[in-house]
Amino acid sequence: MVNRENYRIFIEIISIIFGSLLLAVGANTLLIPSNLLSGGVIGICMIVYHFLGWSVGTQYFIYNIPLLIIGYIHLGKKFIFYTVLAVVFDTIFLHLIPIHLMWTNNVILASVFGGVVSFAGGAIMLRVGGSNGGLDIIGRVIAKHKNLSIAKFGLIVNLIIVAVSAVIFDVQAAMFTVLSLYVGAKTYESLLNIAERSSVLIVTDKGEEISEALNQAFHRGVTSWEALGAYSHTEKKVILCVIVNIQWTELCQTVLSVDRNAFISAMPAHKIIGNFKNVW
Repeated sequence: MVNRENYRIFIEIISIIFGSLLLAVGANTLLIPSNLLSGGVIGICMIVYHFLGWSVGTQYFIYNIPLLIIGYIHLGKKFIFYTVLAVVFDTIFLHLIPIHLMWTNNVILASVFGGVVSFAGGAIMLRVGGSNGGLDIIGRVIAKHKNLSIAKFGLIVNLIIVAVSAVIFDVQAAMFTVLSLYVGAKTYESLLNIAERSSVLIVTDKGEEISEALNQAFHRGVTSWEALGAYSHTEKKVILCVIVNIQWTELCQTVLSVDRNAFISAMPAHKIIGNFKNVW
């Protein structure tokens, strides 16, 4: 059991590092040399780089310090640990990889694949329970306390970045930036299914313990009721909760850490009315 847990942590850390590498490759070899911008804090770093020539990696690290402090106060320790790890490796790779156009001189290809590569890196980090820092942290904190999803918050910031791109370069560069952000967002969504929600049913002998664990892990309420196993003729507890699909792996780990024999099923939740905040 310990070896399995250590192996999982090892894979998650390797995924964080690989995601950081992809983000830096997309930014330094495709987007920046093509006079294109990315989303979030990376995009802000690119704007300052084009104005003042300051290192993107150094800026990224400095800007994330106060954001990580905010995240530590409001978000989970695992998320912040993996995010700190991601920020450190983002900074290292952004320093080590030279800003030089590679593979193509076509700005359309650079915008498309720059968006795919850099956003895929961010999605991998989020997939294993961390993030590449920046506005992901602010977005999650806002989503936790206000009815504003990370996607909507990111859209607002990215619209500002596109407007700045049009001023710094020209309208055509801004249009290519929009293309890059759109392709990147679709890559993000494909890897994470961030727009999809599921209703999860859990059948267990340890209803109270699992309910408490889910409340602690996801800060969401759950509903439970008594049931009778038709085959075993034993009393069970059924727990209902709604999650976004990216939380599926963490939910399974949380439930099975309490009851290895729990039965878990999920079905799409297309429409929800009530006290549910989509925090992704």
